[in-house]
Amino acid sequence: MKLLQWTLFIDMLGYRDINGSINSEDLAKEFVSFMEENKALFDFQNDDYFVERYKQNSQFDLYEFYEVKHAFVSDSLILTFYPKEVESLVNVDKMYMHSANALFIITMRLQAFIYSCFSQKSVFLRGGVSNKYCYVKDNFAVGEGLIDSYLVESKVAKYPRIALSKDTSSNTKLMEKIRFLSDVMYNNNQLVAKDPVDGVYYLDYLKYNLAMIDASSKIVQARILADRKGFDAQFESVQLFVKKHGNGIEAKLAELNIRVAPLKGKEKEAMQKVIDKFEWLKDYHNSLVSKNNLVSEYTIK
Repeated sequence: MKLLQWTLFIDMLGYRDINGSINSEDLAKEFVSFMEENKALFDFQNDDYFVERYKQNSQFDLYEFYEVKHAFVSDSLILTFYPKEVESLVNVDKMYMHSANALFIITMRLQAFIYSCFSQKSVFLRGGVSNKYCYVKDNFAVGEGLIDSYLVESKVAKYPRIALSKDTSSNTKLMEKIRFLSDVMYNNNQLVAKDPVDGVYYLDYLKYNLAMIDASSKIVQARILADRKGFDAQFESVQLFVKKHGNGIEAKLAELNIRVAPLKGKEKEAMQKVIDKFEWLKDYHNSLVSKNNLVSEYTIK
């Protein structure tokens, strides 16, 4: 039996503006270096060190069940967790549990990429998630999962968020396991959120971050007692993530409002649609940050 495949297509919003402003070799090299750093993040996550660490995990050895592949094509990341055939996997309930667990690992691994983009370039991400087939080799990717995740990114996500395909969000058993793991491991801080306006399900990466410092969680409490220095370092990391996330959104909205001011007619309408996307992101940020006393100072005014 195999676990469910996960395929993500993630687009960097604002890439066209950055690319269009590159008019010298120095600027070109600087931006290429930035993209190479992003690729290196995912290369590093597949390092032998992490493979060995997962082998020592008695609950879930990621690399026993998946090959992890990625490719950067222009401004887009394609990431797939390609399932292996595992003879010992015969329990369907366990299959769904491990498949759900993989989505938590995907979200964890995306954090560094998300942070790199908004902290260095004020670039935010929009993406799609699919459970359909995709094959990635070097910088090539093919399969219905690639098309499905691309269509979710381009047609469904709409705002700077990583949305789930309808097939994924309507998979009752899978979603039950995602909610179960969110309850047990993250103190009911749900990994997947549902937008109350348009009903779109998306990865709640900011809540995932805040769950790491949720002092009401028994798991977090145990970690504080066992390794206070480690928790303090993680708290500083989450605090910086939230602070720069807010700063990036604020800077982007300020830039867009300056650009929209002289426009008229259809040009103004088009720019206002872009502003609306980042107003959604501002509301998303504030809805979580304003309620958390540990980081509420980073609420966007």
